[in-house]
Parts: sequence; structure tokens; C-alpha cells
Amino acid sequence: MKGLVTCLLVLLVAHQLGHQARAIDCTSVTESLVQCVTYLTGVADQPAAACCAGMKHLTQIAATVADKRAACDCIKKEAERFHNIKEEAATKLPGACGVTISVPISPNTDCSK
Repeated sequence: MKGLVTCLLVLLVAHQLGHQARAIDCTSVTESLVQCVTYLTGVADQPAAACCAGMKHLTQIAATVADKRAACDCIKKEAERFHNIKEEAATKLPGACGVTISVPISPNTDCSK
């Protein structure tokens, strides 16, 4: 399940269209996605508006390939904290937030690619 969340968030970062000059850091990634935990763990039936805003923000701040890889690594580290992520919720999160990703969600996503 942790891998699914990681992959979902990696894909969101990879799909971003925004531009930003400075490097992304783990604090920014975590702050962007922390509001999604209740949805991803099944506590909430729908993602909070703050979750969706955070996901959209993350897709905008990860502008370069290096930023995307850094965000992916951060997400993997953060996902280790949550052991009860629901696969179905992770799969539905992009659509529920109105974020389109063109790559399928997979627990095998490699951050180096």
C-alpha cells in the first residue's frame, strides 16, 4: 500500500506543468500532501479540498527532472510512516482531485527514471 501512495504521488509530480527555479525539498512535498492522509487511509470518503489543492501545488512546484526525482524520494520516505493506505483510494485520488496523470499508478515506480 505504501508503494501505491508513493507511485501515485510520483506520477503527479511527473505530470506537472508548472515552472519554478528553486529546488524542491521534502518539507514542501510533505506539506503539499499531508491533507490527503485521511482519504488515503479510508478515514474520509472524499479527499479534502486542502488535499486536492496540495496535490495541484506539488505538480506545479516540481518543475525540473531533478525536482521530480527529489519529490519522489521524499514521498517514498514519508510513505513509510503510513501502513494503512488503501489501494483503491490511492488509485482514485487523481480523478477525485481533478488531476490528470498519463502514467498508470504502480508500486514499482523507480524514482531514478
